[in-house]
Amino acid sequence: MRLSKTDVAQYLPEKEYIDTVIVPLIPFDPSSDTDLSKQAFLRELNQVFTNVIEKEYRGRIFLSPDYHYMSGSHASEIERVNQWISQFKQQPFEHVFLFTFDVKWKKHEQNLDGHLLWVPGIQTGNVQSTETQSFVKEQAREISEFIQSYW
Repeated sequence: MRLSKTDVAQYLPEKEYIDTVIVPLIPFDPSSDTDLSKQAFLRELNQVFTNVIEKEYRGRIFLSPDYHYMSGSHASEIERVNQWISQFKQQPFEHVFLFTFDVKWKKHEQNLDGHLLWVPGIQTGNVQSTETQSFVKEQAREISEFIQSYW
């Protein structure tokens, strides 16, 4: 389920059965032309991943809107991320997963009130390419197994 009028209308009466939320963590740095293309690709790849997982577990997982942060500001973002997690737990989501390709979050993982899903991703490319789609399917299967281990 996603943050759409239709999905929320379906979610509200059934929320006791939807115990998991996935929050996509999306870095952004408008000052760096060299990183902008890479960040755009990783954002698209993040959307493909989270959409695959949400679709597989529709009715059990809620897909949060993207959480955007400035690249390099991980330490200062922890409080804000944890505020998001706190709000989700009031819904009540029992399991909060933060999905990212940004390895720098691993350094701060112990300070997060949710579970970090870090995937070492392809850094550039085309999300429609055969090799990217194959990578997504393989990694999504692994992520699904990891999420299921919390249920």
